[in-house]
Amino acid sequence: MNDDITYEETLPCTRGCAWDSLVEGEAPRPKPARHGMFCDSCFYRLRHALELVPDLMANMRAQINGFGAAPIGERVSGGGDGSPAPLRVGPLDASDSLFAKLVLWTGSVSETLSVAPPRVSVWINLTEVQGSRVVTPERAHEISTELVGWFLDRLETIAALPLAVAFHDDLCYGYDDARGVFTLAGAYGVEPRPFRDADKRECPLCGQREVFVKFPDKLDPDLTVMCAACEWVAPPLQVDRILRTVAA
Repeated sequence: MNDDITYEETLPCTRGCAWDSLVEGEAPRPKPARHGMFCDSCFYRLRHALELVPDLMANMRAQINGFGAAPIGERVSGGGDGSPAPLRVGPLDASDSLFAKLVLWTGSVSETLSVAPPRVSVWINLTEVQGSRVVTPERAHEISTELVGWFLDRLETIAALPLAVAFHDDLCYGYDDARGVFTLAGAYGVEPRPFRDADKRECPLCGQREVFVKFPDKLDPDLTVMCAACEWVAPPLQVDRILRTVAA
């Protein structure tokens, strides 16, 4: 008995993908599910979306305020002169939404596979994950790389799970209140950000080069300059001067 699976014996892609017919009047040919329940197109689309996440997340975090932000994305209008306000709510909400989406899916997948989920810091309300803890763009890239790596290591297995289609559609395309990766990538860009040592400044208290800008978030609307090593916080009168050197 031949155990090899032929094209005819292979189940079709569960998302209904098909090749267009080359012959007029002939029905389209279903694409075979070569990766769990997915055809090649769906599987590699999902993989590509995951691989975009770290650079996308870093770009969204960088665009929360005007310093170092790319000239794309949403912003909050400021005064009557049309100048932008320091806090851009669009990328803040978008980055928190995507982060929460990833964390919630690690929970669903880990429970289904009976494996431990990755451990990352989150902020939550009484019922669910709301987003990321306050982080720099560089740290957002690191955390996202961790989460994405966890999914990529198990992607063939995930593609065979009953939740695979919902995971694919939610991550790639999303919905109105929680957009997917491809929509967010069009809004905020996925160009890799060159992180430099100069992004951090020397702390006047402990001397370590760990002073960074803490961007506003939903829990703390203030933009703060602080040291990650000793938790020194810059006095309000020094913040503007430090931010100008960071933006330079």
